[in-house]
Amino acid sequence: MMGKLYSYLLISIGFVICTSCATYHDLSAQYQQQVENKSYKAALTSLDKNKFLKKDRNQLLFYVEKGKVAHLSKEYTLSNEYFNKADVLIELNRKRIAGKILGVLTNPEKEDYRAEDFEKVAIHYYKALNYIFLKQYDEALVEAKRINLQLQKINDRYPEGKKNRYTSDAFALNLQGLLYEATGNINDAFIAYRNAVALYTKNDGTYFGVHTPEQLQQDIINTAHVLGFYQEEAKYAKLFNKQYDPRFLKNKSLVVFWENGLVPYKSQTYFTFTALPGINTNFITFTNQDLGLSFDIPVGRTRRADNSFSDLNVINVSFPTYQTRTPYYTNATIGTAKNTNNFQLAQNYQVIATQTLKDRTAREIGKVLLRIATKKIAEGVVANQNGNLGALLGLINAFTEKSDTRNWQTLPHSIYYSRVFLEKENTELKIKLFKAAKTVKEEVLKVNAKQQVNFVNYITPEINRYN
Repeated sequence: MMGKLYSYLLISIGFVICTSCATYHDLSAQYQQQVENKSYKAALTSLDKNKFLKKDRNQLLFYVEKGKVAHLSKEYTLSNEYFNKADVLIELNRKRIAGKILGVLTNPEKEDYRAEDFEKVAIHYYKALNYIFLKQYDEALVEAKRINLQLQKINDRYPEGKKNRYTSDAFALNLQGLLYEATGNINDAFIAYRNAVALYTKNDGTYFGVHTPEQLQQDIINTAHVLGFYQEEAKYAKLFNKQYDPRFLKNKSLVVFWENGLVPYKSQTYFTFTALPGINTNFITFTNQDLGLSFDIPVGRTRRADNSFSDLNVINVSFPTYQTRTPYYTNATIGTAKNTNNFQLAQNYQVIATQTLKDRTAREIGKVLLRIATKKIAEGVVANQNGNLGALLGLINAFTEKSDTRNWQTLPHSIYYSRVFLEKENTELKIKLFKAAKTVKEEVLKVNAKQQVNFVNYITPEINRYN
Protein backbone atom coordinates (compact mmCIF):
# COMPACT_ATOMS: atom_id res chain seq x y z
CA MET A 1 0.00 0.00 0.00
CA MET A 2 2.75 2.43 0.99
CA GLY A 3 4.72 1.48 -2.13
CA LYS A 4 1.77 2.49 -4.31
CA LEU A 5 1.48 5.75 -2.39
CA TYR A 6 5.13 6.56 -2.98
CA SER A 7 4.76 5.74 -6.67
CA TYR A 8 1.76 8.03 -6.87
CA LEU A 9 3.66 10.82 -5.17
CA LEU A 10 6.64 10.41 -7.49
CA ILE A 11 4.33 10.63 -10.50
CA SER A 12 2.80 13.74 -8.94
CA ILE A 13 6.25 15.27 -8.57
CA GLY A 14 6.88 14.73 -12.27
CA PHE A 15 3.56 16.29 -13.15
CA VAL A 16 4.21 19.33 -10.95
CA ILE A 17 7.63 19.79 -12.52
CA CYS A 18 6.25 19.72 -16.04
CA THR A 19 3.40 22.12 -15.30
CA SER A 20 5.37 24.62 -13.24
CA CYS A 21 8.62 24.99 -15.18
CA ALA A 22 7.25 27.32 -17.90
CA THR A 23 8.48 30.91 -17.57
CA TYR A 24 6.47 33.98 -18.52
CA HIS A 25 8.71 34.32 -21.56
CA ASP A 26 7.54 30.87 -22.70
CA LEU A 27 3.89 31.74 -22.05
CA SER A 28 4.13 35.00 -23.99
CA ALA A 29 5.95 33.62 -27.04
CA GLN A 30 3.09 34.19 -29.47
CA TYR A 31 2.59 37.90 -29.01
CA GLN A 32 6.34 38.42 -28.56
CA GLN A 33 6.85 37.05 -32.06
CA GLN A 34 4.01 39.19 -33.39
CA VAL A 35 5.59 42.32 -31.91
CA GLU A 36 8.92 41.38 -33.43
CA ASN A 37 7.19 40.96 -36.80
CA LYS A 38 5.42 44.33 -36.27
CA SER A 39 2.03 42.60 -36.40
CA TYR A 40 0.70 44.85 -33.66
CA LYS A 41 -3.03 44.32 -34.22
CA ALA A 42 -2.52 40.56 -33.99
CA ALA A 43 -0.43 41.05 -30.84
CA LEU A 44 -3.26 42.99 -29.18
CA THR A 45 -5.63 40.10 -29.94
CA SER A 46 -3.14 37.54 -28.61
CA LEU A 47 -2.78 39.52 -25.39
CA ASP A 48 -6.54 39.39 -24.88
CA LYS A 49 -6.47 35.60 -25.32
CA ASN A 50 -3.44 34.95 -23.10
CA LYS A 51 -4.78 32.92 -20.14
CA PHE A 52 -1.77 33.64 -17.96
CA LEU A 53 -2.18 37.41 -18.32
CA LYS A 54 -5.91 37.15 -17.62
CA LYS A 55 -5.23 35.97 -14.06
CA ASP A 56 -6.01 38.65 -11.48
CA ARG A 57 -2.47 38.65 -10.12
CA ASN A 58 -1.12 39.50 -13.59
CA GLN A 59 -3.46 42.37 -14.34
CA LEU A 60 -0.74 45.02 -14.07
CA LEU A 61 1.45 43.11 -16.50
CA PHE A 62 -1.50 42.79 -18.87
CA TYR A 63 -2.09 46.57 -18.83
CA VAL A 64 1.51 47.58 -19.50
CA GLU A 65 1.88 45.06 -22.31
CA LYS A 66 -1.41 46.22 -23.84
CA GLY A 67 -0.41 49.86 -23.37
CA LYS A 68 2.88 49.36 -25.17
CA VAL A 69 1.43 47.38 -28.08
CA ALA A 70 -1.39 49.94 -28.48
CA HIS A 71 1.32 52.61 -28.61
CA LEU A 72 3.18 50.66 -31.30
CA SER A 73 -0.03 50.42 -33.32
CA LYS A 74 -0.39 54.25 -33.02
CA GLU A 75 -3.53 54.03 -30.87
CA TYR A 76 -2.20 56.68 -28.51
CA THR A 77 -5.38 57.47 -26.59
CA LEU A 78 -6.10 53.78 -26.02
CA SER A 79 -2.49 53.26 -24.97
CA ASN A 80 -2.76 55.93 -22.28
CA GLU A 81 -5.98 54.39 -21.01
CA TYR A 82 -4.12 51.14 -20.34
CA PHE A 83 -1.15 52.93 -18.80
CA ASN A 84 -3.45 54.93 -16.52
CA LYS A 85 -4.96 51.66 -15.28
CA ALA A 86 -1.48 50.25 -14.74
CA ASP A 87 -0.47 53.36 -12.79
CA VAL A 88 -3.40 52.91 -10.40
CA LEU A 89 -2.69 49.19 -9.95
CA ILE A 90 0.94 49.81 -9.00
CA GLU A 91 -0.13 51.56 -5.81
CA LEU A 92 -2.94 49.09 -5.08
CA ASN A 93 -0.69 46.05 -5.49
CA ARG A 94 1.92 47.58 -3.20
CA LYS A 95 -0.62 47.65 -0.36
CA ARG A 96 -2.35 44.30 -0.90
CA ILE A 97 -1.38 41.60 1.59
CA ALA A 98 -3.14 38.40 0.42
CA GLY A 99 -0.99 37.89 -2.67
CA LYS A 100 2.20 38.47 -0.69
CA ILE A 101 1.27 35.75 1.80
CA LEU A 102 0.56 33.28 -1.00
CA GLY A 103 3.95 34.13 -2.51
CA VAL A 104 5.65 33.26 0.77
CA LEU A 105 3.82 29.94 1.02
CA THR A 106 4.40 28.84 -2.58
CA ASN A 107 6.50 30.92 -4.98
CA PRO A 108 6.61 34.67 -5.75
CA GLU A 109 4.89 34.27 -9.12
CA LYS A 110 1.68 33.66 -7.16
CA GLU A 111 1.84 37.21 -5.83
CA ASP A 112 0.28 40.22 -7.52
CA TYR A 113 2.76 41.52 -10.06
CA ARG A 114 4.17 44.79 -8.73
CA ALA A 115 6.62 45.65 -11.55
CA GLU A 116 10.30 46.41 -11.37
CA ASP A 117 11.07 50.01 -10.42
CA PHE A 118 12.29 50.97 -13.88
CA GLU A 119 9.09 49.54 -15.40
CA LYS A 120 7.00 51.78 -13.15
CA VAL A 121 8.65 54.91 -14.51
CA ALA A 122 8.77 53.65 -18.11
CA ILE A 123 4.97 54.01 -18.04
CA HIS A 124 5.41 57.78 -17.83
CA TYR A 125 7.85 57.81 -20.77
CA TYR A 126 5.28 56.14 -23.00
CA LYS A 127 2.47 58.33 -21.72
CA ALA A 128 4.66 61.34 -22.55
CA LEU A 129 5.25 60.00 -26.07
CA ASN A 130 1.54 59.36 -26.53
CA TYR A 131 0.73 62.94 -25.54
CA ILE A 132 3.46 64.24 -27.87
CA PHE A 133 1.91 62.45 -30.83
CA LEU A 134 -1.52 63.72 -29.75
CA LYS A 135 0.00 67.28 -29.79
CA GLN A 136 -0.71 67.66 -26.06
CA TYR A 137 2.71 68.94 -25.06
CA ASP A 138 1.81 70.25 -21.60
CA GLU A 139 0.47 66.83 -20.60
CA ALA A 140 3.58 65.21 -22.10
CA LEU A 141 5.78 67.45 -19.97
CA VAL A 142 3.89 66.47 -16.82
CA GLU A 143 4.59 62.79 -17.54
CA ALA A 144 8.27 63.44 -18.29
CA LYS A 145 8.63 65.21 -14.94
CA ARG A 146 6.93 62.33 -13.13
CA ILE A 147 9.73 59.94 -14.11
CA ASN A 148 12.32 61.40 -11.74
CA LEU A 149 9.72 62.33 -9.12
CA GLN A 150 8.54 58.72 -8.94
CA LEU A 151 12.08 57.37 -8.89
CA GLN A 152 12.78 59.52 -5.85
CA LYS A 153 9.53 58.42 -4.20
CA ILE A 154 10.30 54.75 -4.82
CA ASN A 155 13.82 55.02 -3.46
CA ASP A 156 12.71 56.87 -0.34
CA ARG A 157 10.85 53.72 0.75
CA TYR A 158 13.99 51.61 0.89
CA PRO A 159 16.24 51.47 3.97
CA GLU A 160 19.70 53.01 4.02
CA GLY A 161 22.27 50.75 2.44
CA LYS A 162 19.65 48.97 0.32
CA LYS A 163 18.57 51.70 -2.09
CA ASN A 164 18.62 51.51 -5.88
CA ARG A 165 21.50 52.85 -7.91
CA TYR A 166 18.87 53.91 -10.45
CA THR A 167 17.72 57.03 -8.61
CA SER A 168 17.41 59.48 -11.47
CA ASP A 169 16.90 59.26 -15.23
CA ALA A 170 19.08 61.37 -17.52
CA PHE A 171 16.95 60.57 -20.55
CA ALA A 172 13.86 61.92 -18.77
CA LEU A 173 15.68 65.21 -18.10
CA ASN A 174 16.75 65.36 -21.73
CA LEU A 175 13.15 64.69 -22.82
CA GLN A 176 11.95 67.50 -20.55
CA GLY A 177 14.34 69.87 -22.29
CA LEU A 178 13.05 68.90 -25.73
CA LEU A 179 9.44 69.37 -24.60
CA TYR A 180 10.18 72.77 -23.09
CA GLU A 181 11.70 73.72 -26.43
CA ALA A 182 8.62 72.47 -28.26
CA THR A 183 6.45 74.76 -26.10
CA GLY A 184 8.78 77.76 -26.58
CA ASN A 185 10.18 77.76 -23.04
CA ILE A 186 13.90 77.97 -23.78
CA ASN A 187 14.92 78.97 -20.25
CA ASP A 188 13.41 75.83 -18.71
CA ALA A 189 14.81 73.79 -21.59
CA PHE A 190 18.30 74.99 -20.70
CA ILE A 191 17.76 74.07 -17.03
CA ALA A 192 16.59 70.57 -17.96
CA TYR A 193 19.56 70.06 -20.29
CA ARG A 194 21.91 71.35 -17.58
CA ASN A 195 20.45 68.90 -15.06
CA ALA A 196 20.92 66.04 -17.51
CA VAL A 197 24.52 67.03 -18.24
CA ALA A 198 25.18 67.33 -14.49
CA LEU A 199 23.95 63.78 -13.95
CA TYR A 200 26.29 62.45 -16.62
CA THR A 201 29.19 64.54 -15.33
CA LYS A 202 28.63 63.34 -11.76
CA ASN A 203 29.02 59.78 -13.07
CA ASP A 204 32.18 60.43 -15.11
CA GLY A 205 30.29 61.01 -18.34
CA THR A 206 28.47 57.67 -18.40
CA TYR A 207 25.15 56.88 -16.73
CA PHE A 208 23.75 53.34 -16.86
CA GLY A 209 25.61 52.43 -20.00
CA VAL A 210 24.95 55.74 -21.80
CA HIS A 211 27.63 58.33 -22.58
CA THR A 212 26.60 61.99 -22.62
CA PRO A 213 24.79 62.22 -25.99
CA GLU A 214 26.45 64.59 -28.46
CA GLN A 215 23.07 66.09 -29.29
CA LEU A 216 22.54 66.95 -25.62
CA GLN A 217 25.99 68.58 -25.59
CA GLN A 218 24.95 70.67 -28.59
CA ASP A 219 21.52 71.54 -27.20
CA ILE A 220 22.85 72.95 -23.93
CA ILE A 221 25.29 75.16 -25.85
CA ASN A 222 22.55 76.30 -28.26
CA THR A 223 20.05 77.19 -25.52
CA ALA A 224 22.71 78.98 -23.44
CA HIS A 225 23.63 81.09 -26.50
CA VAL A 226 20.02 82.03 -27.31
CA LEU A 227 19.40 83.06 -23.69
CA GLY A 228 22.55 85.17 -23.59
CA PHE A 229 24.18 82.94 -20.98
CA TYR A 230 27.57 83.44 -22.63
CA GLN A 231 29.60 82.33 -19.61
CA GLU A 232 27.66 79.05 -19.51
CA GLU A 233 27.97 78.74 -23.28
CA ALA A 234 31.75 79.14 -23.11
CA LYS A 235 31.94 76.60 -20.26
CA TYR A 236 30.11 73.87 -22.18
CA ALA A 237 31.72 74.76 -25.52
CA LYS A 238 35.11 74.15 -23.92
CA LEU A 239 33.95 71.01 -22.09
CA PHE A 240 32.45 69.39 -25.20
CA ASN A 241 34.59 71.04 -27.89
CA LYS A 242 31.52 72.33 -29.77
CA GLN A 243 30.18 75.68 -30.90
CA TYR A 244 26.74 77.23 -31.24
CA ASP A 245 24.80 75.94 -34.25
CA PRO A 246 22.91 78.84 -35.93
CA ARG A 247 20.36 76.40 -37.38
CA PHE A 248 18.92 76.14 -33.85
CA LEU A 249 16.86 79.32 -34.37
CA LYS A 250 16.80 79.41 -38.15
CA ASN A 251 15.51 75.91 -39.00
CA LYS A 252 12.73 73.68 -37.79
CA SER A 253 13.90 70.36 -36.45
CA LEU A 254 12.73 66.77 -36.20
CA VAL A 255 13.57 64.66 -33.15
CA VAL A 256 13.45 60.95 -33.96
CA PHE A 257 13.38 58.40 -31.14
CA TRP A 258 14.63 55.03 -32.31
CA GLU A 259 13.58 52.07 -30.15
CA ASN A 260 15.82 49.14 -30.95
CA GLY A 261 15.39 45.48 -30.02
CA LEU A 262 13.59 44.10 -26.98
CA VAL A 263 14.39 44.31 -23.28
CA PRO A 264 16.01 41.22 -21.68
CA TYR A 265 13.54 38.69 -20.36
CA LYS A 266 13.59 36.98 -16.99
CA SER A 267 14.53 33.37 -16.49
CA GLN A 268 15.70 31.69 -13.31
CA THR A 269 18.85 30.25 -11.87
CA TYR A 270 19.11 27.77 -9.00
CA PHE A 271 21.39 27.29 -6.05
CA THR A 272 21.14 24.02 -4.12
CA PHE A 273 21.61 24.02 -0.35
CA THR A 274 22.13 20.64 1.35
CA ALA A 275 22.40 19.28 4.89
CA LEU A 276 23.83 15.86 5.71
CA PRO A 277 22.00 13.65 8.24
CA GLY A 278 23.28 12.74 11.64
CA ILE A 279 22.92 15.83 13.87
CA ASN A 280 20.32 15.65 16.67
CA THR A 281 18.72 19.08 16.70
CA ASN A 282 15.46 20.80 15.86
CA PHE A 283 17.35 23.04 13.48
CA ILE A 284 19.19 22.10 10.31
CA THR A 285 22.01 24.21 8.93
CA PHE A 286 21.89 24.29 5.14
CA THR A 287 24.97 25.27 3.20
CA ASN A 288 26.04 26.08 -0.34
CA GLN A 289 29.82 25.88 -0.67
CA ASP A 290 29.94 27.65 -4.05
CA LEU A 291 28.19 30.72 -2.63
CA GLY A 292 29.80 30.45 0.78
CA LEU A 293 26.37 30.82 2.41
CA SER A 294 24.62 28.94 5.19
CA PHE A 295 21.42 29.40 7.19
CA ASP A 296 19.40 27.57 9.85
CA ILE A 297 15.90 26.22 9.30
CA PRO A 298 13.65 25.01 12.16
CA VAL A 299 12.18 21.62 11.23
CA GLY A 300 10.19 20.83 14.35
CA ARG A 301 11.47 17.29 14.74
CA THR A 302 14.54 15.45 15.98
CA ARG A 303 16.73 13.96 13.30
CA ARG A 304 18.08 10.46 13.65
CA ALA A 305 21.65 9.32 13.35
CA ASP A 306 20.93 6.74 10.67
CA ASN A 307 21.00 7.51 6.98
CA SER A 308 17.40 6.79 6.03
CA PHE A 309 15.69 8.38 3.05
CA SER A 310 13.79 10.73 5.36
CA ASP A 311 17.07 12.31 6.49
CA LEU A 312 17.95 13.61 3.02
CA ASN A 313 17.41 17.37 3.01
CA VAL A 314 17.70 19.41 -0.16
CA ILE A 315 16.76 23.04 -0.64
CA ASN A 316 16.64 24.30 -4.20
CA VAL A 317 16.69 28.11 -4.02
CA SER A 318 15.63 29.92 -7.17
CA PHE A 319 16.64 33.45 -8.10
CA PRO A 320 15.46 35.47 -11.14
CA THR A 321 18.00 36.50 -13.73
CA TYR A 322 17.84 38.37 -17.03
CA GLN A 323 18.59 36.85 -20.42
CA THR A 324 19.85 39.27 -23.05
CA ARG A 325 18.07 39.58 -26.38
CA THR A 326 20.67 41.14 -28.66
CA PRO A 327 19.12 43.64 -31.11
CA TYR A 328 19.39 42.69 -34.75
CA TYR A 329 20.51 46.19 -35.75
CA THR A 330 23.66 47.63 -34.20
CA ASN A 331 23.44 51.27 -35.31
CA ALA A 332 21.58 53.61 -37.65
CA THR A 333 21.76 56.95 -39.42
CA ILE A 334 19.18 59.48 -40.58
CA GLY A 335 19.33 62.44 -42.93
CA THR A 336 19.57 63.60 -46.51
CA ALA A 337 22.22 63.08 -49.13
CA LYS A 338 23.90 66.31 -47.95
CA ASN A 339 23.59 65.90 -44.20
CA THR A 340 23.48 62.61 -42.28
CA ASN A 341 23.30 62.16 -38.50
CA ASN A 342 24.10 59.13 -36.39
CA PHE A 343 21.49 57.96 -33.90
CA GLN A 344 22.83 58.42 -30.37
CA LEU A 345 22.15 56.12 -27.43
CA ALA A 346 19.87 57.81 -24.88
CA GLN A 347 18.51 54.96 -22.71
CA ASN A 348 19.87 51.45 -22.12
CA TYR A 349 17.16 49.27 -20.55
CA GLN A 350 19.50 46.27 -20.68
CA VAL A 351 21.80 47.91 -18.10
CA ILE A 352 18.99 49.47 -16.06
CA ALA A 353 17.04 46.21 -15.81
CA THR A 354 20.08 44.20 -14.71
CA GLN A 355 21.13 46.69 -12.03
CA THR A 356 17.58 47.19 -10.72
CA LEU A 357 17.12 43.43 -10.31
CA LYS A 358 20.48 43.14 -8.58
CA ASP A 359 19.51 45.86 -6.09
CA ARG A 360 16.11 44.28 -5.44
CA THR A 361 17.59 40.80 -4.90
CA ALA A 362 19.92 42.19 -2.25
CA ARG A 363 16.90 43.65 -0.44
CA GLU A 364 14.73 40.54 -0.72
CA ILE A 365 17.12 37.69 0.15
CA GLY A 366 15.43 37.48 3.56
CA LYS A 367 12.06 37.04 1.89
CA VAL A 368 13.43 34.16 -0.20
CA LEU A 369 14.75 32.43 2.89
CA LEU A 370 11.43 32.95 4.68
CA ARG A 371 9.66 31.14 1.82
CA ILE A 372 12.13 28.26 2.10
CA ALA A 373 11.77 28.14 5.88
CA THR A 374 7.98 27.95 5.58
CA LYS A 375 8.26 24.98 3.24
CA LYS A 376 10.78 23.22 5.46
CA ILE A 377 8.57 23.66 8.53
CA ALA A 378 5.74 22.00 6.60
CA GLU A 379 8.10 19.15 5.74
CA GLY A 380 8.90 18.75 9.42
CA VAL A 381 5.23 18.54 10.36
CA VAL A 382 4.62 15.80 7.77
CA ALA A 383 7.82 13.98 8.72
CA ASN A 384 6.65 13.75 12.32
CA GLN A 385 3.87 11.50 11.03
CA ASN A 386 5.88 9.67 8.36
CA GLY A 387 9.56 10.32 7.70
CA ASN A 388 9.55 9.17 4.10
CA LEU A 389 6.48 11.24 3.24
CA GLY A 390 8.28 14.23 4.72
CA ALA A 391 11.24 13.52 2.47
CA LEU A 392 8.97 13.28 -0.58
CA LEU A 393 7.42 16.62 0.32
CA GLY A 394 10.94 17.98 0.55
CA LEU A 395 11.64 16.82 -2.99
CA ILE A 396 8.38 18.37 -4.22
CA ASN A 397 9.31 21.65 -2.55
CA ALA A 398 12.76 21.52 -4.12
CA PHE A 399 11.41 20.84 -7.60
CA THR A 400 8.63 23.44 -7.40
CA GLU A 401 10.88 26.21 -6.07
CA LYS A 402 10.48 28.91 -8.68
CA SER A 403 11.40 32.54 -9.29
CA ASP A 404 9.07 35.24 -10.51
CA THR A 405 9.91 35.38 -14.22
CA ARG A 406 7.37 38.03 -15.10
CA ASN A 407 8.58 41.27 -16.65
CA TRP A 408 7.40 43.86 -19.15
CA GLN A 409 8.76 42.18 -22.27
CA THR A 410 7.72 44.63 -24.99
CA LEU A 411 10.00 47.38 -23.72
CA PRO A 412 12.93 48.07 -26.06
CA HIS A 413 16.48 46.95 -25.41
CA SER A 414 17.60 50.55 -25.87
CA ILE A 415 16.43 53.95 -27.09
CA TYR A 416 18.44 56.16 -29.43
CA TYR A 417 17.61 59.58 -30.76
CA SER A 418 18.70 62.04 -33.42
CA ARG A 419 17.79 65.66 -34.08
CA VAL A 420 17.68 66.67 -37.72
CA PHE A 421 17.51 70.32 -38.74
CA LEU A 422 15.19 70.63 -41.74
CA GLU A 423 15.72 72.88 -44.74
CA LYS A 424 12.05 72.85 -45.69
CA GLU A 425 8.75 71.95 -44.06
CA ASN A 426 7.97 68.97 -46.27
CA THR A 427 10.92 66.73 -46.89
CA GLU A 428 12.06 63.13 -47.01
CA LEU A 429 14.71 61.65 -44.78
CA LYS A 430 16.47 58.36 -45.29
CA ILE A 431 17.02 56.01 -42.37
CA LYS A 432 19.79 53.46 -42.79
CA LEU A 433 20.03 50.48 -40.45
CA PHE A 434 23.30 48.66 -39.95
CA LYS A 435 24.35 45.28 -38.64
CA ALA A 436 27.95 45.84 -37.64
CA ALA A 437 29.35 47.94 -40.53
CA LYS A 438 27.01 46.59 -43.20
CA THR A 439 23.88 48.39 -44.35
CA VAL A 440 21.01 45.89 -44.14
CA LYS A 441 17.94 48.10 -44.50
CA GLU A 442 16.96 51.53 -45.82
CA GLU A 443 13.67 53.32 -45.27
CA VAL A 444 12.30 56.71 -46.31
CA LEU A 445 10.70 58.85 -43.60
CA LYS A 446 8.31 61.51 -44.91
CA VAL A 447 8.26 64.65 -42.78
CA ASN A 448 5.61 67.35 -42.54
CA ALA A 449 7.08 69.75 -39.98
CA LYS A 450 4.43 72.10 -38.57
CA GLN A 451 6.07 73.04 -35.26
CA GLN A 452 9.52 74.39 -34.51
CA VAL A 453 10.35 71.06 -32.83
CA ASN A 454 8.66 67.92 -34.21
CA PHE A 455 8.77 64.34 -32.97
CA VAL A 456 8.68 60.86 -34.51
CA ASN A 457 9.07 57.39 -33.00
CA TYR A 458 10.83 54.75 -35.12
CA ILE A 459 10.64 51.10 -34.03
CA THR A 460 12.83 48.08 -34.85
CA PRO A 461 11.92 45.30 -32.37
CA GLU A 462 13.83 42.59 -34.25
CA ILE A 463 16.37 40.59 -32.26
CA ASN A 464 19.39 38.58 -33.29
CA ARG A 465 18.50 34.92 -32.76
CA TYR A 466 21.92 33.62 -33.75
CA ASN A 467 24.05 35.49 -31.25
